[in-house]
Amino acid sequence: MNGSKKLDWEALDHIREKKSSDWFWIIGIVAVAIAVLAVFFNNILFALLVLIGTFVIFMAANNPAKMVNHQINRKGVQVGDIIYTYATLESFYVIDEDGWDRDRLILKSRKTLMPLIVIPLGDQVRPDEIREYLLEYLNEEEMYEPTIQRILTRIGF
Repeated sequence: MNGSKKLDWEALDHIREKKSSDWFWIIGIVAVAIAVLAVFFNNILFALLVLIGTFVIFMAANNPAKMVNHQINRKGVQVGDIIYTYATLESFYVIDEDGWDRDRLILKSRKTLMPLIVIPLGDQVRPDEIREYLLEYLNEEEMYEPTIQRILTRIGF
């Protein structure tokens, strides 16, 4: 072990991408077009679902990122008030992207409804430290973010 009993750091709960007014216009126009088509095909419920979903997307897009305390200790990995014990985790992988503030820790959970947990590392902790610490408790397995998360990041979430 590296001598420390725990690793602590703070990082944003999500990477906030600045969205231009064009981004909101494009999403809004696409949503209205889909809603109009749904009404045309006599599917009012789907049209309402699309419009409500678009409203939720706009609200989430304006949600500011918050600083969250993270900790890795002998019990498990803690993100804010949530602790993922090693008994509920299968493996981990650290994505170390040089030159980016987008280093991430991916935890593979044994739980069916939450198979992958993606934790941003920020710039206060080195990815090698995390890897060295977690190797004592979990196996390292090459993993990547879920496809939907990569798509959402790509379109600005």
